[in-house]
Amino acid sequence: MKKKLLVPVLCAVALSATACGSNAAPEKAETTTTETTTAAETTTVDETTTAPETEAAPQTIPMGQAAKIGEWNVTVSNMQILDNIPDGYGSFSPDAGNKYLLVTMTVSNEGKQADSFLPSFSMGDDTSAKVIYGDGYEFTQTNLLGYSKSMTDSTINPLSSKEGDIAFEIPESVASATDPIILEISSGNEKINFALR
Repeated sequence: MKKKLLVPVLCAVALSATACGSNAAPEKAETTTTETTTAAETTTVDETTTAPETEAAPQTIPMGQAAKIGEWNVTVSNMQILDNIPDGYGSFSPDAGNKYLLVTMTVSNEGKQADSFLPSFSMGDDTSAKVIYGDGYEFTQTNLLGYSKSMTDSTINPLSSKEGDIAFEIPESVASATDPIILEISSGNEKINFALR
């Protein structure tokens, strides 16, 4: 009778040992899979956060070289820093402590109709100009009313060009310094930068 009880007890122990052993192996496999997925996710996150974001510096165009913006082709030929700008029988003088930065340029209209370059009141895609000095100081264009060579409000016919000047009033400290001066002409989202100094 003891033998009859011993056999079923041994079978029950063997079955439970086998059942426990088979449960242990899948748990281990699941853990390994989870660890691998977590490691892959960590790598992906690290790769995205370490990607450097660099902004390209604007390219400057040397004087004498043409650049296109919108329907205009612009070439800056000269830059002068002056105490006053002569014109006919008179001259234009800046405020005390300032000088004029005078930029000479040639502008060609490559569009199909007459258009105004550097309008006094620009809107939308109209062209505008400013100079940028050193570490980002910006100076707006000075409108010399009645100046015979002014490019401000110049109406140019299609397939025609005009040479003239634009002026900026700058402090004497900027005029006598050696830091770069850049002329930026913009039209809507487009910009071109000329190296003046």
